[in-house]
Amino acid sequence: MTKDGSNARKKAARELAAAEQIPYTEALRRIDQRAAHTPSASEENIGTAGAARVSRARVSAPVATLTTDVVLIGHTDRVRSVAFHPDGRTLATGGDVTARLWDLATRQTTTVLTSEADVVSVAFSPDGSTLAAADSDGTVSLWTIATGQVTALPGSPDRLQAVAFSPDGRTLASSETHLEHYGQGRPVAFGPDGRPSLAATQTQPQQHGPLPSRVPTSTTTTIRLWDLATGQATILASLPDSYGHNVLGFHPSGHTLAAAPGMDRTIQLVDLATGQVTALAGHTSVIDSAAFSPDGRTLATGSSDKTVKLWDLATGQATATLTPHGGYVLAVAFSPDGRTLATASSDNVRLWDLATGQVTATLLGHTEYVWSVAFSPDGHTLATGSQDKTVRLWALG
Repeated sequence: MTKDGSNARKKAARELAAAEQIPYTEALRRIDQRAAHTPSASEENIGTAGAARVSRARVSAPVATLTTDVVLIGHTDRVRSVAFHPDGRTLATGGDVTARLWDLATRQTTTVLTSEADVVSVAFSPDGSTLAAADSDGTVSLWTIATGQVTALPGSPDRLQAVAFSPDGRTLASSETHLEHYGQGRPVAFGPDGRPSLAATQTQPQQHGPLPSRVPTSTTTTIRLWDLATGQATILASLPDSYGHNVLGFHPSGHTLAAAPGMDRTIQLVDLATGQVTALAGHTSVIDSAAFSPDGRTLATGSSDKTVKLWDLATGQATATLTPHGGYVLAVAFSPDGRTLATASSDNVRLWDLATGQVTATLLGHTEYVWSVAFSPDGHTLATGSQDKTVRLWALG
């Protein structure tokens, strides 16, 4: 084995040992065992225009046949959001200052929408005719796929976090965060996890005394509902002392919107007909992600407390707590049949059998934070976007 091959083998073993919490020697044994049953390099590597040549991903037992189909290369900074077109043939990704459409048959970028600031969220309308792209400077762009026409909704002065279409496609929800003040006038810096950070200001002169020991909670999250027929917005909620992350989603019925204020550690369900708010409490830290099950009976929430909770929406009670990761759970997604949950974190991606509450696969391949996950409409592919500037497509069989 070459030196490069040996290093790759050791790295794979370290990742597997950390993911499965097994001894390093046992991880090495499993890696070597898999290598003995792995196709030749000519069979294993995938090379297509617009995509990197990649090997089969290392996946922990018991689903050793799960593979990475391809790595999509093109973004120059973290990929914050991924979304499948309803027909399953196109993938949208948001990262750096671009939103991109990928033809999944050729793995080529077909169109690039360039923004003035980081693109933080992308979402297809239910009929697939429009892509909404939100950037961190407060602009929501509506991209008509057939014509290429781009319409910008009236700008917001605040930092956008997420966008989501209602199931009937008539309404777009957006969440944005306004920072009231920061360190007595010092500029805002955002860390690798997307939260306000002190890291970029530690070397600044202290003109007004010492820097605060923690990020102040003087932020406000605003949720807007946009009538797409008129382009007008109404404020659904304005939540003080909060920092809303990428937590925004409509219930499949369209009657309820889920949003997380952030610092109060709850997920809030807003009844869009009555305005009544139901808060689900149980996490011990910020909620970073949420998703409704396809049948609308369950809500999954991922948190910085390193857990995922499953909530029975009929009772408002948590029915299960999953502990999938060693870091923030930044994204969660249900498979179209509702049987599988994908969870993404700072260390890996995992698939869960919801009938048993057990992990069925650990997907190892990304080298930094995994920000987003999405299942294809047929449930056969999982897309993941990462801080490492790549998008990976995982074949689920």
